[in-house]
Amino acid sequence: MGGEQPQGGPASPVGTWTARVSRPGGDSIGSFRFTARGHALLTAGGVGAGRWSSLGPGGFQFRITEPVVDDRGACAGWVDVEQHASQQGRSFTSRGTSRVYDADGRLTRTVPVEIHATRVES
Repeated sequence: MGGEQPQGGPASPVGTWTARVSRPGGDSIGSFRFTARGHALLTAGGVGAGRWSSLGPGGFQFRITEPVVDDRGACAGWVDVEQHASQQGRSFTSRGTSRVYDADGRLTRTVPVEIHATRVES
C-alpha cells in the first residue's frame, strides 16, 4: 500500500476505534487499533492484523488478514479485509471489499463492506 509514512496526531487514525461493520448479510460490532508504526489490528468482532497508511489529509487505507477457524480450531481459511477511509475528527467511514478464501487459498466470495467508527477515549 502506498501513501505517506504512518504517524500519530489528531488527524491520524492512531488509536482504538469501535465500529459498526455493515455487510449485505447484516451489521456487526467490531474494534480496531491503529498504531503509529503503521500496524492495523482487528481486536473485536474477529481477530486479525495488517497495515494502514495515510492517503493524505483526512484519508487512510488499511488491510487486515483475519483467520477463519472451524469449531475444532483448525484453519478453515482467511478473510482479506481492504478498506479506504475518510476521517473527520473522532470518526471515520470506510468502504471496501473483503475477500474470503478457503484453507487451500481459493477465493470463495467477495463481500462489499462499509465501516462507521468512533474513536475510543484513551
